[in-house]
Amino acid sequence: MLDSLLTLQANQVVLLLVSVCSVLALLMSLYHSWLLVKQNRQQVLTNRCLQEDMRALSKSAIGMGQKVLNTERKLAQVLKKQTSLTNTQSEHPSYDQADSLIAMGATEDDLVHSCGFSHGEAELLLSLKRHTHSVSSHVH
Repeated sequence: MLDSLLTLQANQVVLLLVSVCSVLALLMSLYHSWLLVKQNRQQVLTNRCLQEDMRALSKSAIGMGQKVLNTERKLAQVLKKQTSLTNTQSEHPSYDQADSLIAMGATEDDLVHSCGFSHGEAELLLSLKRHTHSVSSHVH
């Protein structure tokens, strides 16, 4: 009978130990479950922040792209105008201006200051004009 009593108590002890282990396992699984829920919440918040940042970056990139396109359009217009102006202007505007000034009696210094010629260029233009004038007056 003592053996059966000891066996019964041993069975109860084993049952008690198994129960305690089960409770501990349950508590650990509840704790880990709580940790997972907490991590999930943090990941959801992080994901939302990243999505907002991505939207802001996308809008920013779209705006920058539009600005670049506008700038390229304006540059193309400016280049077109520049080409148009270059093609419509005479090849040597300063020579045309110098010719007009010489006809009005300009001096070498006048040509240097008004047209941006060097003194040698201005002197050459004046002598050419005098030579052309003297040749045309001898022909008539």
